[in-house]
Formats: sequence, structure tokens, C-alpha cells
Amino acid sequence: MKRILMVCGALPAAFVCLLSLADAPPADKPTPKVGDVLEYADKYYAVKCKRWVVKETNKNGNVVSQCGDYTAYNTADGNLVKIEDKNGKPVTEFKPQAYALAFPLHVGKKWEGKNVGFSAIDGYTWNDEAKCEVTGFETVKVAAGEFPAYKVDCKDSWSVDSFSGIDTSTRWYSPKANAIVKVSSPDRDKWEMELTSLSTK
Repeated sequence: MKRILMVCGALPAAFVCLLSLADAPPADKPTPKVGDVLEYADKYYAVKCKRWVVKETNKNGNVVSQCGDYTAYNTADGNLVKIEDKNGKPVTEFKPQAYALAFPLHVGKKWEGKNVGFSAIDGYTWNDEAKCEVTGFETVKVAAGEFPAYKVDCKDSWSVDSFSGIDTSTRWYSPKANAIVKVSSPDRDKWEMELTSLSTK
């Protein structure tokens, strides 16, 4: 089917091109396999470790990945539950989970979820209510290559003690990569991510 190019704009580290919805493939849950390797620029969910290798795919319903001394646990939907250090202490954690993705994905889909987040990097624990929507399907260029991807825009209403606010973020999930390939988080840049390399079994 002919691809229809609607918009193509330059960004500092990537560009995106909007595609026709007819180009959107089914976006069911990711299917990672043991041995898959995803490398990210600088950090992964605020943890400064780049090369993540899938070690297990169904440990208590979670996908387990390893990067150096860090272990990440993601739901079958690809949402982060926690990242632990070599001593089993959480470095980044969301209870019960983050709500970045909700499958199956299609343009216009909306969802929301509440969790309690923790980041050892700054020592904060916060309450969060995420509201997300799939707002497009487009090609995004990252260091790992060009990927047709679903664009997911989220607003997170957070509170810490007497402080509160709303953070916005955008992530691109690629069925081809079986993963999130980019996250833009202008309000909290520690959550930004970009896929630099991908190796699948």
C-alpha cells in the first residue's frame, strides 16, 4: 500500500515523518526473546547503563533484563516495574507499574493509571496519575535507525508532600523494534531515552 508522507521535520537528535494510518501495522504486546539486546544512549529510565540483555521472559509475569550490575523488570506490556542494583535495592520503581503503554495500540487509544514512583537518583517518592493517548503513527529516526512507530503523549499529575504538578512526555513505540525507541520528556529530562542499537534473536 502506498505510503503517504504528511510531515517531515528536523529535530536536534531525530526527525519524524507522519505516515498514513494505512501504514500502521497491528501493535500487539511485545514479544521479547532471551538474548535480545537493546542499547540506549546514556541511560534507561534514569539509570545510567546502556546495554540491556533479556535474561528471562516470564518471571512472575515479567520480562527480566540485565545491564552490568542492574536488573530491570518489565510487565508483558513493556511497562517498567523496577530496576534494582546488584544488592537488590530499587533504583527506579513504579508500584504497581508505569503506564507508558497499553496494548493493543491504535491511533486514538487512551488510558490512565495510578502508581507510586521512586527514584534513588534524587531520593524522591511520589504519587502519580498518568493519562496517555496514542496521537499518531510516524517514522522516527534515532541512532539505531529509522522506525515506524506509534506516538504516545502522556500527562503525569504528580504530588510529593505538599508539592504537585503536571509533567508531559512523548514516547515512540515501534512494533518493528518490539520496544520504545525514543522518549522525550522536557519537564524531566532524566527520563529521556534513545535507542542506539538493537539485536534480536
